[in-house]
Amino acid sequence: MVTGAQLPRSDMHALPRGCVMPLQHKVVEDIAEMFRVLSHPTRIRILTLLHQGEHDVTELRDLLGVSAANVSQHLTILRARHFVRMRREGTRVYYSLGDARLADLINCALDLLDEDLSLTGEIRQAIQQVRLRS
Repeated sequence: MVTGAQLPRSDMHALPRGCVMPLQHKVVEDIAEMFRVLSHPTRIRILTLLHQGEHDVTELRDLLGVSAANVSQHLTILRARHFVRMRREGTRVYYSLGDARLADLINCALDLLDEDLSLTGEIRQAIQQVRLRS
């Protein structure tokens, strides 16, 4: 049986379907975990707000219309994956986007959504409003 380690990198796609090496399995699991963290609408909303600039929990609470405890819970999950950073200033803690590439990832998802031919013009307009600009 041919394994991925025996193939040149450019031929990795030539592996038989379903043939996943243990290390590749871990990487796939890590990717799935990353998308699991990003799968909650509130966390995506937090990331879009942090893309615009840093905020503390109170500001995020007010902007999102959810409890401070709910915001803190989502920030804890995002911090565990280094998707957000925190900075202390006195008694306040400010959060910012941990990696600018997250905006690219969200925009990529918006591009895929925008390609859905069944979307109405109203939804397409909402997609453009959510799109993250540099």
